[in-house]
Amino acid sequence: MRILYLNHNVENYGTYFRCHHLARGLVRRGHEVTLVCASREDTLGVSKRVEGGLTTVLLPKYKLGGFHSLHTLRMFCNTAYALFSGYDVLHTFAFPLHPMAVPTLAARYLRPGLKLVLDHDDLWKGGFANQHPGPYQRLVGWFNDNMPAMARQCTAASSLLMDSFRDAGVPEERIHYIPNCPTMARSALARDDARAATGLPAKSPLVLSMGHTYTESLFLLLDAYERARQAVPGLKLAFLGKMHVPDSYEERLKPYLARAGGDILRLGEKPPSDVPAYLAAADALLLPMDDDPIEKARFPIRFGDYLSSGTPIVSNAVGEIERFLVEHDCGYAAPATDAAAFGDKIVEALTDASRREAIKANARRLIETTLNWDAVTARLEDIYEKARR
Repeated sequence: MRILYLNHNVENYGTYFRCHHLARGLVRRGHEVTLVCASREDTLGVSKRVEGGLTTVLLPKYKLGGFHSLHTLRMFCNTAYALFSGYDVLHTFAFPLHPMAVPTLAARYLRPGLKLVLDHDDLWKGGFANQHPGPYQRLVGWFNDNMPAMARQCTAASSLLMDSFRDAGVPEERIHYIPNCPTMARSALARDDARAATGLPAKSPLVLSMGHTYTESLFLLLDAYERARQAVPGLKLAFLGKMHVPDSYEERLKPYLARAGGDILRLGEKPPSDVPAYLAAADALLLPMDDDPIEKARFPIRFGDYLSSGTPIVSNAVGEIERFLVEHDCGYAAPATDAAAFGDKIVEALTDASRREAIKANARRLIETTLNWDAVTARLEDIYEKARR
């Protein structure tokens, strides 16, 4: 099959990873995939990268006032790919957004032989769209509610997003669960060797949170960390990633930093090849989550990377992540809004050796059997075959 992926994200960010790894898995199964996304670097040009059966097309993007722009320009580029290239299947990700929706609708009416598949991996209607003006919210809502009936098949990253397709009237047999999986292999380094390789403190207990963007749950995490420090003296907290936070958050961070006395480490962004060593160097990995519909609907990419790292996960989990942690006993889950319970789970992860080893074994088993791209793309291949019938 020849498959076209339309993705709204910039390269190496968010949904791009979902698209990229699904595409690579399909290429391993003998298919050709073209992934169209936005360039990571500011540019007005279009570039192309070919790696075997995977072609990645990078469209114009310019960051203006802290936000990625040129969405409508990319809409026209996406439309050209949807209409004038000889693909068998069009799989549109984040389809309620206009740069994705308009090309898909054009293909629906002007290329009836092209089989449409729609993907939900974030909550747009009633979620991220609420951060935009009312008219755009209504436009996203219309696409969200009306386009699924036009698709041959639909894929979603969580139970809540599958419900969104059901609410749009899609028959059950056309709705499929496609979770996210690890994007990086486990480090070969043991914890102490990973500490040496990364320059992290050799002997201190250390927990780590990976991510670029933090919301209000950041402060629940910090409250949990302070509680854990009462039981685990000298506990350090490392943040790995760009850690984009507004100025108001920086002000609220200052008292925590002062009380920690240098034990809160902001490591910044590291090359992807180095990240597994940082995960291996930690004693536990923290996944803070907000108790809101957006978080309940999503499947964070870093969750799979945490699972594959061999380091236990601790989270105030909601939605899909809570379900996995509880049903598969592959991490420590605290109630979403309870910082004290979150802190107690951190302590448990650091001190209860037998439970810790059982959780690590369950996480490894989950990755080997279910949450891996080869298993998921085998299911996706079958979904595409159904779309073509």
